[in-house]
Amino acid sequence: MEPDIKDMKYGLIVIDSVQEGEMMDILHFVGYWNKPTKKDADLLREELMTDEEFGLTDIAHRLDILPCPEDLFEEYKNDIINNNE
Repeated sequence: MEPDIKDMKYGLIVIDSVQEGEMMDILHFVGYWNKPTKKDADLLREELMTDEEFGLTDIAHRLDILPCPEDLFEEYKNDIINNNE
């Protein structure tokens, strides 16, 4: 049985470490049902480095992968839920 998106509790965001300014653009978001581990972040980085679909292979070496702040996570989660209904 596939997990329900509504039960997703955690997220990782990807930002460009060399971007300047106070507001950082979030280049990618991934939601998780269990708290993501370093291995999850490493697998995400590997995917961003090799999968051209994301359009980040050229800059993957400088990307930061960070836990998604709770308020931002709720926004992403709600967007995903609303787009799947």
